[in-house]
Amino acid sequence: MARFTGFDEVFSALYVDFDNIYTRFLEADPEAARTFGSAPYRWVRWIENHALRILYGEGVRRRILKRMCYLNPQRYQEFRNPFIRSAFQVVDCPPLTSRGKTSTDIHLVMDCMDDLSHSTHFDEFIILSGDADFTPLLIRLQEHARRTLVLSVGYSSPAYTAAASWRIREDWFLQQALKDDRSDDEDTELPARAAPAAPPNNDEEEDDSASGNR
Repeated sequence: MARFTGFDEVFSALYVDFDNIYTRFLEADPEAARTFGSAPYRWVRWIENHALRILYGEGVRRRILKRMCYLNPQRYQEFRNPFIRSAFQVVDCPPLTSRGKTSTDIHLVMDCMDDLSHSTHFDEFIILSGDADFTPLLIRLQEHARRTLVLSVGYSSPAYTAAASWRIREDWFLQQALKDDRSDDEDTELPARAAPAAPPNNDEEEDDSASGNR
């Protein structure tokens, strides 16, 4: 975390498993899925501007210095340009097998591991995916004293969410980052909470027993 003219800056890197998030949103809310793919600048701004207070308090600004998006160009070619225009590096991950398996997982993991030794010390690694295969990655990042934020849509493995420092609540992301036109301007409180090991009984309470919660 760097100090600049009276406020702190959190340096973040963002990794988007597009196929995973988009297909899950498509099942739950096609309109939200379309917004996620066609207007990434909206939810990136939301993450930068609003997902801070509970984590760091007042006077802190998040700067997403690296933005990566991994997608299957054969299925989602139409969404490449919106991400490029939102300052993402887009990594094409076409199917490598007859069953449609792509190389997103390995590309994302390799990039995260490389970024651990980046000349810019990233304070946060933000991963948008519900793929439990990334659980060992989250644990490794935690071992290097890096904070991790995840967004998963639908059911996620308890082991995966417990390995993250924080989990961004799906319902708040859906409503504020994708649907609410006012979310770009209003100073709303962070809709994130400590990642629970199991679905909580009360969405408004933080789960202090979650693994990785500080």
